[in-house]
Amino acid sequence: MQRPATAFRPPVRSRAVTVFGLALVLLLPLVHVPGRGSGQPSAPLAPTVRIPGVTAYRVPTTLAAIAATAMPPADPDKKDGFPELSLGECIAVAVERQPALKAVRASQEATNAGRTALGNIGRIGQLVSPDLSIRKEQSARGVIAAAADVQKLHNEVVHDVTRLYYTVVYARQAGQIADDVVAQLELLVKIGRDLLNSPQPGDMTKAKLDAMEIGLAEARILQNRAVQGEKQAHAALREVMAVTEATMPFRVKDQELPVMAQNVPLAKEAVVELTLCRRPELALAAAGSDAFRLEVYAQESIRFRRTVPTLGTGSDIHARLLPTGSRDPGSAYRPEPIAPEMPPQLVGNKADRVTRALAYSRRADAVYEKARNLMILEAENAFINFEQMSRTVELGKIKFDRGRDLMERIKEGVDNPKAPKDQLVMGYAQAAKAQADYVEAVYQYLLALAALERVTAGGVRPAFPGR
Repeated sequence: MQRPATAFRPPVRSRAVTVFGLALVLLLPLVHVPGRGSGQPSAPLAPTVRIPGVTAYRVPTTLAAIAATAMPPADPDKKDGFPELSLGECIAVAVERQPALKAVRASQEATNAGRTALGNIGRIGQLVSPDLSIRKEQSARGVIAAAADVQKLHNEVVHDVTRLYYTVVYARQAGQIADDVVAQLELLVKIGRDLLNSPQPGDMTKAKLDAMEIGLAEARILQNRAVQGEKQAHAALREVMAVTEATMPFRVKDQELPVMAQNVPLAKEAVVELTLCRRPELALAAAGSDAFRLEVYAQESIRFRRTVPTLGTGSDIHARLLPTGSRDPGSAYRPEPIAPEMPPQLVGNKADRVTRALAYSRRADAVYEKARNLMILEAENAFINFEQMSRTVELGKIKFDRGRDLMERIKEGVDNPKAPKDQLVMGYAQAAKAQADYVEAVYQYLLALAALERVTAGGVRPAFPGR
């Protein structure tokens, strides 16, 4: 009688070993090693590819011009004796203390312990459980998946700290600009009010004074928003670092956003290639696909049982949270990934169990394919955003220079009794906005750089100051 197609049994070490070997080469260096410097990223997935102009920045210049023209000097009394932490120090604290990282490392230790337990079962166990050798190979894939989970979360923590650190710095700079604008507008409004109440008000009218006071109120709203934004960003940074204001008060060290200079253009193809070579999510999906394929062989190795446990018995494959997709017309296209499926046990005769395991294995292959496509989409979007922010910084610098010149001319006209004070208020607010726009452009550029680092899993590593 012809053997059923579902019972076809190719060599166990065919494609499975190929995928396993690739994943092992990529992720073996990522197994957590106690004593590694907590402020440094884990070992890379593959040899680091240096991209000229992105990984080799010049010593960054800062927004010193803004500090000199639009910002008052920092008040030393506001430091309150708190220590100042650099970006690298904040990352070190987060990597050491973040509960999510502790949890995933504990899961990694449990996975390693499970593999050791299977390895301790000798030949007698092989007689009782014909699928034991295959379960050992599946546990090896589980070790790779656990290491990928650790690296993935490590990358995300580094990215979150970087983003929130510079958000605090950005909010502080925006607040300093707002403070300067409010101080200047208060002076102009006072001059306008005194003119209106004087015997010779000139061209000053109540309507013009009202417009000036409205502008002052709007500046105060922005000033308050910047203050509250800095507090919120600082609170979020403390959460990522797993510290509280009471247990570990600190201030971020950087007073200004760094302007990162790029020497050589970065190509989209390089970003995509680095993403596909280094992202732990892909190694995780490859290990999962391999483990599911091995499940087919495990089910076939057991002939006479009607109920056979699967890899879902030893681990919860649904424990990992999947990011939600977005199809909002106002946001970028971001579909959700596919979740794997595997019941804790399969029932039926051998042919029925193998047929069902094959279906779940094909779904796992689709999970890997979808994950790869999403990685490519994320890499391309990150690169496009990086290019856009690079151009925005260039244009913002032009606005900043013009705004600085405009501010100087307005300050010269404050003491001129013939200068229309309402026009001075409008001009000063416009000049301040040009400078604030430049600060925001630099901030968005830094976020784009941090996103490139996360998307490429450290393949693109900007030389952020203090890290």
